Amino acid sequence: MSLRSLVLAAVVMIGLGISASPAVADAASECQVLPGGTIGEFETAPVPDRTGLPTDVGPGAYGPNPTVNGLPARVDLHSPTMGQNRNYYFAVRKGRLFVKPNFERTGRQGGWQLVPAPDCLDGDIQSIDADDDELTAINSQKQIFGMDQALSVPARFNWTSRWGFPIWLGDGYTIPKDTVAWAWTVISPRESEYWVDPAGNHHTVGEGKVSHVLSLRGDRRRITMNDPWLSQDRSYEVCGPRRGTFKISNIAASGSVLFVIGSHGDMFTRLWDFDIAGLDDAFFDYSYEDQRGLAKPKIQLPGAHWVQQPKIPGEITNRISITTIGRGTLERTLRVEGRNSKGMPGFWQKELYALDPGTAGWKFIATPKAKVTGRSIPNPAGDSSGLGAGKEEGYRYLLDGGSYSAEIPDFNVYCNRSLLRVTLADGKTLNLDLFLDDTVRIDPRARGLDDQPRLVTSTIGLTSQARQVAAGSDDARHFIDEVLGGKQFNTSQIEATSSTLRMTEPAMVFTSAGRQPAGKVPDPGFGPITLEDRNDGLSFSFSTLTESPADITVRRIGGRGTGKGKVVARMTRQRSFKWKASRLTDGRYRVTVGSMGLGGRLDTRRFTFERRNGRNRVVG
Repeated sequence: MSLRSLVLAAVVMIGLGISASPAVADAASECQVLPGGTIGEFETAPVPDRTGLPTDVGPGAYGPNPTVNGLPARVDLHSPTMGQNRNYYFAVRKGRLFVKPNFERTGRQGGWQLVPAPDCLDGDIQSIDADDDELTAINSQKQIFGMDQALSVPARFNWTSRWGFPIWLGDGYTIPKDTVAWAWTVISPRESEYWVDPAGNHHTVGEGKVSHVLSLRGDRRRITMNDPWLSQDRSYEVCGPRRGTFKISNIAASGSVLFVIGSHGDMFTRLWDFDIAGLDDAFFDYSYEDQRGLAKPKIQLPGAHWVQQPKIPGEITNRISITTIGRGTLERTLRVEGRNSKGMPGFWQKELYALDPGTAGWKFIATPKAKVTGRSIPNPAGDSSGLGAGKEEGYRYLLDGGSYSAEIPDFNVYCNRSLLRVTLADGKTLNLDLFLDDTVRIDPRARGLDDQPRLVTSTIGLTSQARQVAAGSDDARHFIDEVLGGKQFNTSQIEATSSTLRMTEPAMVFTSAGRQPAGKVPDPGFGPITLEDRNDGLSFSFSTLTESPADITVRRIGGRGTGKGKVVARMTRQRSFKWKASRLTDGRYRVTVGSMGLGGRLDTRRFTFERRNGRNRVVG
């Protein structure tokens, strides 16, 4: 977003007489309102006294990490009272904030020193998180305070409680009362410089940065997003893993990349912020058309999906961290607190996109004398992300178009892809992608759907299934050519309430069938996928439809293929590969290959093969 656009937006908004809601002012009044500070100012020039570069790696984290007088020697992992950026460690003791040099990144030694805070906040800091050049603190009233210039010298640190519309000039806000964990993420032109979209194109971060508070709600499935420039409400959310059904134990974020862990050690990451995900249609150009190789590409949609990370081969807790190292959005380091086989405390570490065995996986770094503060969680080897899963949230809408009928069985404004199922006069069915992108709003509103129309940008996408049906159906070809204009993608506006859904192009009016169970919704995670036998092993041929890799399990089963069987191999792969099954004994085996579909559900494919005299034969 350009500086000119931002200033223009602020002028227009102020001219319209827009201000924060009275409820926000009441929340802010519980602590002195702090209107000053530099946070939210545009990064048009280098920040004074900011040293180092985002590519600095320093000597790394190693050796003992004892806690003395309530403060650790290092901050190796984020916690509610600890955080870090590339220059400093931050920690809270007795409600007060302390800072010391980040030895891991800078190599500089130094002791903890107190960071002065406003009188109404000093002694009442309950939790913090730091990222890039900013730190956010929460007091006992859940109020949000921002500390700016957190990469500069401590003398330049400054505070404010400004928050919200317009452009970080609002009179303050709070995190939700039922927040069980929260994270602060910042991406800036000075540090990260650019995003990388799903087409591989680089897009410059605007002068105004992108900053969010992400709050994990009490149900441990919903993630509320509050942006300091937007309306002060709870209407924006990030759809969680497994289409918002995954039960999350903890959340962390850095540089617009989210990291969550479940109560059984399953972990997911996702590149997501308001701008790159497709929501800021007021200032950015997006497209579902292929943007690869274009001279002036738009931001590619759909945006990045959740990526399931490989399981950790050891003991862990739910204390997690993610740290930005380098430019762009590809360089992030993940850490999970745990112990090694000898019981030594420390953390497991890997790089964000190290997903195949050929890349570096999880490595344990021992930190003797460190306090283990996270909650110990079970960590079985296999995918346990379905344990404790909740029900999908969404509405079912129906349409009788005369020559055809249509259904949206899983409309959810927070999950980018829903299904548009069209049933034709000849009985054939088209399964179409219905991509949904939330929009910029000026006025606060409630979350989800109610009787107040909610505006959503929708894009209907033709699928391979629809084209296959059209090859043998005149009615299907007519629908695609006449109703959809023969185009791969059709973008229009939707106004949705809990009772009605109106689409502009093509003109359709749906009636809600309520929150009825949608049944099984097709959500393919793969293109064509095959398993072929080879004398020296097996050949897996596939490509996933999202960034998430395929999780592959091989089990030895009985002669009739009954029962779960014993697991003999687990693999994580992003693309086709050959596997030498040399260690397998003769017998019958079942292969399960799973990955996430565009809508966020798990798509599972199964194959069976037999091994006799060292040779393999795929039988199903």
